[in-house]
Amino acid sequence: MYFSATLFSLLGFATPTLTSLSVATTNSLFTILSLLLIDRLGRRRILLISIPVMAFALLCCSLTFHYIILPSDTNSTNPSASASAHDAVPLSSRSSPLLVVGFIIIYVAGYAVGLGNVPWQQSELFPLNIRSLGSSLATAMNWGSNFIVGITFLEMLDGLGPSWTFIIYACVCLVGWLAIWVIYPETKGLSLEETGELLRDGWGVRKRPETHL
Repeated sequence: MYFSATLFSLLGFATPTLTSLSVATTNSLFTILSLLLIDRLGRRRILLISIPVMAFALLCCSLTFHYIILPSDTNSTNPSASASAHDAVPLSSRSSPLLVVGFIIIYVAGYAVGLGNVPWQQSELFPLNIRSLGSSLATAMNWGSNFIVGITFLEMLDGLGPSWTFIIYACVCLVGWLAIWVIYPETKGLSLEETGELLRDGWGVRKRPETHL
């Protein structure tokens, strides 16, 4: 979200900010879709479905970047070369950036449906006596992770290259998916009191057989 315009500029789009609006629009539309589906599918299931979509899109971005000649590759004496470098990118590599945009849109759609919404429902997991503390810590962790991504993305892009950067993020998604599969209980259809009971004697996933679906 923060660097889509920068990324699209790197890919040679004449109006990267306008192109990034497609990402913002996708996020808005699929956030609304998630709000309509979250109580029907359940928090756990919607995460287990959407995170593999994110990982798939990131891996596709990584593979596509492998075939793209970036502006910095066309002018080694000036890695930050701008317009002249964009013009030097061969026409044969200009269809691949459109694929990157498409895969990023798929990634954002998966994110908006799952991780963009479900973490903000976390207060229901905490008993009433610690709900404010638990919600505060969960929100701090959410924004702390957001901060880490914000300060490292461009450095990773510059130091590792886009392909490896997106592979690393795909791996993070897969680790998160495994953690959800093992730990995160399904709360669909439960009252706040019943949800609190899920975590009383452990992680609670085994207490509802359907949580493994």
